[in-house]
Amino acid sequence: MATPPRGGAEGELATPSLAHAAEELVRAAGGPSLQWEGASLTTHFQPIYCVRRAACLGFEALVRALDESGTTVSPEELFARAPDGARSLLDWTCRALHLRNYATVDPGDRTLFINIHPEAAVRDARRGREFAELIRYYGLVPKRVCVEILEAPCSSEKLLRDAVECYRDLGASIALDDFGVGCSNFDRIVALRPDVVKVDRSILAGVVGNDRARRMLPGMIELLHEFQCKVAVEGIESRAAALLAIEAKADYLQGYFFAGPQSRLADEFDGAALLDKLLRESPGSRLAA
Repeated sequence: MATPPRGGAEGELATPSLAHAAEELVRAAGGPSLQWEGASLTTHFQPIYCVRRAACLGFEALVRALDESGTTVSPEELFARAPDGARSLLDWTCRALHLRNYATVDPGDRTLFINIHPEAAVRDARRGREFAELIRYYGLVPKRVCVEILEAPCSSEKLLRDAVECYRDLGASIALDDFGVGCSNFDRIVALRPDVVKVDRSILAGVVGNDRARRMLPGMIELLHEFQCKVAVEGIESRAAALLAIEAKADYLQGYFFAGPQSRLADEFDGAALLDKLLRESPGSRLAA
């Protein structure tokens, strides 16, 4: 079982390199999953589709955790269980595990979206080279990685901005997750200048079937485009939701309607064919995206 090193007086991990420590834990596990403090961690991948091309843009890597009884542990609970000094190592270990698992199925030309907690990113401000080396260790290059900043508070928005600039200097692209709730707001967009903004699924759920509210989504997407951001709509679970997002001029779509998270890469061509069919029902959407 992987046991994280204990923190020092300041609560930080007593390790000179989180990337090296994470890679060692993944290597020691010897497979697609590893044990962390009583939980089994592995990776599931969910495709993200480009509306303009009606094709798969890439895959979001999602951590899946099961406790000893086989009960699913949410990522939020998994990180909440970890001691303060171990959360950065857990974050890095998830990154290494995702990179390792993606390397076994990598189609060679898709973007891998990796979630990073803002507090872990704050501690990355001086670890950019380590992250690049970890990406290359598993056979990818930074330009094929999109760092997805999770919706959560952090101790310093300034250091978060510095960390994001560090990721960008490596060649990675930047996404902001769960826009419209909590900390993922226009202030962060202005500060972080993300390449992609992912609209929270609750926004879509609130407008489907509500004629008055549904007018909000196109306005939100238009405003995000004015910030020079591509817009991904998450939580697409129905044909109606997909058409709504397409007509609102979303750039990317993600959700169970196209494919759910899987331990292997989903058959992206089924989702692409489904998207192409929807585009034929929504004239002009290709050019609009």
